[in-house]
Amino acid sequence: MWGVLLTLGLFVDEGLGNTVGVPFGGAGTVAVPRPPDMGLDPPPRAQPPLYSPRGDAAALRFCRDIPKYSTCQVFLVRPGLPTRALPRSDVQRLLWSPDGRFLIGAGANTVRLWNLAGGVRAQVPQPPGAGATRLVRTRTVTGLHLRRGELCVSLLADVFRKSGGPAVAGRTATFRYALPALRPAERAPSPPGRATPPPATCP
Repeated sequence: MWGVLLTLGLFVDEGLGNTVGVPFGGAGTVAVPRPPDMGLDPPPRAQPPLYSPRGDAAALRFCRDIPKYSTCQVFLVRPGLPTRALPRSDVQRLLWSPDGRFLIGAGANTVRLWNLAGGVRAQVPQPPGAGATRLVRTRTVTGLHLRRGELCVSLLADVFRKSGGPAVAGRTATFRYALPALRPAERAPSPPGRATPPPATCP
């Protein structure tokens, strides 16, 4: 039994059954085994699949949302091929490269890129502003955007005194990465006094 309702394109995982069906039109529907619940409640639920631009693959993300704790796992789904659990895929944001050859994800403070064989590359954006008396720690990645063959990543970071205590300031920045190498290209600091992260856009 599939615990998913597909009505007029609406994908709703009711958390029932042992598999989730991912439809591929004329190629049929792929049944994806639900990850084990590890004895935790609620069980992991599937988010709407994110299809590649070519339509021959989909990223299916299962997430468990528990107070003060949430975790996700992403599966690469393709008709006629084994479903693959992607390594290090506890991410909150996903997007495909325009050619459908790579899947990009962002976790709390890390950006990852997977190929269709499951290989993964990762980058941890390092916000500017650290110095002799201050530390800068990334709080969260807030946006992903593709433009002109580059990946733009927005993040929000906190600035701490090295002597300890709570954060003394917030900082936002946008990073650019060349694809598919996921190599840093250029960072664009946010305007002074900006309270919220700017959109992750490329110039």
